[in-house]
Amino acid sequence: MEVAVIGAGVFGAWTALLLGRAGHQATLIDRREPANEQSSSAGESRVMRSAYGPDEIYSAMARRSLQLWTSFFREENCPECFRKTGVLWIAPSTEASVEQARKIFERLGIAYDWAVAKTIEQRYPQFSLQHDSVGIFEPDAGAMRAERSVQAVVAAAIREGVRYEMAEIRAPVLNHSRLDSVEASDGRRFSADQFVFACGSWLPKLFSALGEVIRPTRQDLFYFAVPNGLDFFGPDALPIWIDQTEANIAYGFPNLGKGLKMGFHRLGPPFDPDEPRVLSGREEIAEAAGYLARRFPLLQNARLKATQVCHYENTPNGDFLIDTHPQTRNVWLVGGGSGHGFKHGPAVAEYVLDVIAGAGAREFRFSLESKQGDLGRRVL
Repeated sequence: MEVAVIGAGVFGAWTALLLGRAGHQATLIDRREPANEQSSSAGESRVMRSAYGPDEIYSAMARRSLQLWTSFFREENCPECFRKTGVLWIAPSTEASVEQARKIFERLGIAYDWAVAKTIEQRYPQFSLQHDSVGIFEPDAGAMRAERSVQAVVAAAIREGVRYEMAEIRAPVLNHSRLDSVEASDGRRFSADQFVFACGSWLPKLFSALGEVIRPTRQDLFYFAVPNGLDFFGPDALPIWIDQTEANIAYGFPNLGKGLKMGFHRLGPPFDPDEPRVLSGREEIAEAAGYLARRFPLLQNARLKATQVCHYENTPNGDFLIDTHPQTRNVWLVGGGSGHGFKHGPAVAEYVLDVIAGAGAREFRFSLESKQGDLGRRVL
């Protein structure tokens, strides 16, 4: 089977790699190099975690993906691609999803520790927490080097026979039940039996019907300097944290070389991935600095080193979109990472291969049908 995969981010890269390993002829197409600075898969780091509250489907996918990522990094001799810092999820003691996550972890055999605020502060004195906070700590979770990881997957795919083409694919004309080829802006055509469009925030630009299904948003990231001589904020002393104790969910990474990275896991303003990226404003910077000062007293006057603009490609409910186009049965739409998709790249690719081959059950939550209307995001 010949398959054209359009988009060399984490979903597309893993799909192409697994297609090649399964004996298919795969062509991976992107208008730029893999994990380029404009893509959803760009940037220094991503969180690898399994805690999803009541959403066992994503906990199971994360566990599977961690297995595949770990095996891949070992094969590629890329130990720097994943740093096992652990991930600490902090929430109010009344948050029901914490207990739901614990039950799922026990059912799936995922290692974790549970602690109250006082115990967390004793273990990690960098934190200043609200007294009624609790935390779930995943010791096997950590930080993924995003760009480096995707580039390694693409390099492995090419080495194993996948063809990589740099081309800007035009929106396909879907007049029939099957698509025979796609056309690039330079006139080249690429034929295949199946087409996988894993184009992130560009999906609505290629398929107008996805205008209300994939909604790109701007997301601001901040890098703060840590005090000289303090090892408190390095990856050996501080885990990645996800803080659900305030109105806006905050998250952050220990200093992996560029400073303490943090952001807010919420939907930002609408975003056009082809427009110039304006740097973060004073209000956004002040909000981030204020949060950091509350949660880490030693960083009360931390210097801002840099800001970065990335983007989420959100579905109405936060679930992934992995489905055929309603008009054309050999066109697959793969996206809607919704700010939590990167870690799942390998498991998403396995699912894509199964459904293309007709070998696996289709998950309704990933369907186009499940995303009609303003459903309200519910995936953490």
